[in-house]
Amino acid sequence: MNAHSPLITVIIPIYNDELYLEDALRSVEQQHFTQFECVCVNDGSTDKSEQIIDSFVEKDKRFMKINRSNGGVSAARNTGLDAACGEYIYMMDHDDLIPAYTLKNLYEAAVKHNADMARGRMMMIAEDFRLQQLPVNKEDSKVNYYINPLTNYYRHIRGKNKKWYYIWMCLFKKSTLKNVRFVEELRSGGEDFLFTFDAVARINSFVQLSDVVACHRYSKISVTLNGYKPELFFEISQIVIPYIYQKYFLNTSIDKRLLWWVYRKESYAVYRFLIRNVLKQTDIETYKQATAILSGLVGEPAFNEVKKRWNFVQKIFFHLILSQKYDVARKFKMFS
Repeated sequence: MNAHSPLITVIIPIYNDELYLEDALRSVEQQHFTQFECVCVNDGSTDKSEQIIDSFVEKDKRFMKINRSNGGVSAARNTGLDAACGEYIYMMDHDDLIPAYTLKNLYEAAVKHNADMARGRMMMIAEDFRLQQLPVNKEDSKVNYYINPLTNYYRHIRGKNKKWYYIWMCLFKKSTLKNVRFVEELRSGGEDFLFTFDAVARINSFVQLSDVVACHRYSKISVTLNGYKPELFFEISQIVIPYIYQKYFLNTSIDKRLLWWVYRKESYAVYRFLIRNVLKQTDIETYKQATAILSGLVGEPAFNEVKKRWNFVQKIFFHLILSQKYDVARKFKMFS
């Protein structure tokens, strides 16, 4: 472990990313804020990723490597959380880049306002984006301070540059993440928003910076940014629907604002990925898979809590898919 008592732990789950990993780690290495540790969780990579990690570990004591058998991004992030020594936690993906001011600006804003979370903005970058193109610090950056996170987070953290569930825009006070973990059954997508629900429910205040603090790459290895993948989202839905029912709906002590937020987001996500996006496909096998999944969910208490939050039009399309009237559904001007 590093000897300099890190204030921030940067956690990076890594699996087979030899193409972008060196630049990602270099963007961490070049941070203006120097009192950090970078926990590189090698999730069973079979390419040259481990060699790249080793090259940083050997020359910079702030970098450490944890090898584990492949278990998916959620398990890798949990491994990083268990090993973290910093007072604050920052998480990024293995193909992302962060501007040199990211950790400094987030940390200073969090400390100044005694906030449990500091978050900035993000920008999408192309596959060939390089370190030299990263944003530079601006003198006119703004910081907004919010209390009552369950109300204000949902109310204010929306819009093109304020994606609410992207964890790689956030610096978390580690003490607020006690017992907050990623759902390990979600191996490659859908884990961020469940983590965000839990984290926001535990913080007392947060700050929103106007700075771009994360550059998220559109890449060949990106799981959820390369279009609609029916099988992936079918799997995610079947894990998440019972999970939120058990964790949130059956929990009598849950804050009603959190319950409303969770189900508002999840009911639309289920409709979007099991119905709306399915009907935008032309593959009959995709229709059949979605029908089979929905048929299996009918009557389940967990699914009923999702379905009863759909509007009238959404329920119509649900019944059209359930009865396999795909052509009828596709004739309508979709979608609500």
